[in-house]
Amino acid sequence: MRILACRMTEVSGRNRDAQGVHRLCTGCAPFWCIAVILSAGTAQAGTAWDMFVARCLDPFEHQGVAITDGLPAQPVDQMHRARRVFGPSRDGHLLVLDAAPSVGERSCGVEAVGQHVSPAATAWRAAQVVSARYVVDGAWLVSNEWIEPRVMVRQEMSAARTVYAVVETDLES
Repeated sequence: MRILACRMTEVSGRNRDAQGVHRLCTGCAPFWCIAVILSAGTAQAGTAWDMFVARCLDPFEHQGVAITDGLPAQPVDQMHRARRVFGPSRDGHLLVLDAAPSVGERSCGVEAVGQHVSPAATAWRAAQVVSARYVVDGAWLVSNEWIEPRVMVRQEMSAARTVYAVVETDLES
């Protein structure tokens, strides 16, 4: 039987064959590890929108916590109230968590320097509204009755920065 192009050993007294298989599989392992590491690094790189979806939006839509893995935490003495800042990412984006936002129960956002009009964000917003998964409420998109508590999503842009934010609310269906 072959697994990843390497034969499994058979327990039938062919010790020499088993040693050859062991050397073959051991020789293949570093190449598989390098491939996995390179693909993981590539998956983390990307736009502020990609980072927001992976680290904030998807976890909040699944009632989880934001993903801060791999991002350095900024010093606590530089934080304001309940805000925690992580990053910058390889692309220079910051992840901002707020345990006591002015609206809602908790929030997660990604900040990018400059004005970034993301076609993916625009397409996502349009698809959510058309499918009625989210409804427009001013500058916010508010999740419809498919999740409790509801979440709100928005994009803020200025000449200096772009912020994608998701807030868990206390609203119920």
